[in-house]
Amino acid sequence: AAATWLRHLDPEALRYYYAFKLGPGLDDLDLNLDDFAARVNADLVGKFVNLASRCAGFIQRLAGGRLAAALDDPAVLAEAVAAGDRIGAHYAAREYSRACREIMALADAANRYIDARKPWVLAKDPARQAEVQAICTTGINLFRVLMTYLAPVLPAMAERASRFLAVDRLGWSERATPLLDRAIGTYEPLLTRVDPAAITAMLE
Repeated sequence: AAATWLRHLDPEALRYYYAFKLGPGLDDLDLNLDDFAARVNADLVGKFVNLASRCAGFIQRLAGGRLAAALDDPAVLAEAVAAGDRIGAHYAAREYSRACREIMALADAANRYIDARKPWVLAKDPARQAEVQAICTTGINLFRVLMTYLAPVLPAMAERASRFLAVDRLGWSERATPLLDRAIGTYEPLLTRVDPAAITAMLE
């Protein structure tokens, strides 16, 4: 069954789905494939991976792949960094569901920040390209912090994200120091949407 899954679906998507439901007890977990697809597509693709992809494009096009020397909003990153103490405590207590829910709440906040700043509108004005670079640098740093928090659940994705961010590793203790005034790699999709056709093919 595991080999069949691997032929059709990403194993890390399943890791996330189980982690999202897993607490410290010994309760059985059911695998509802419709719920699995909805959860992965909403959280990992729609919220988390989307944050990196929407910011990386502007960094590549407008800044030659280089992050700004300063953040647009240090406070929004500081809030995400501070949440790491709580998230780490959830992991230590085997409260994986609580950890994942808090990480996704941070992803929601990060996407609200990008939506409010509207870099796609600002980018139309050549005089505001440095502002767009700073906004998207903040977004990339938010993604890096969130990827650090998700690395215990998504280790293979974390490795690919490290290459994109051009860092040796995503260390918990390094999350408070933002990546600034440095080149990052070209973004390549870290995860694609779960296709219902792939689920059907796997079942067949």
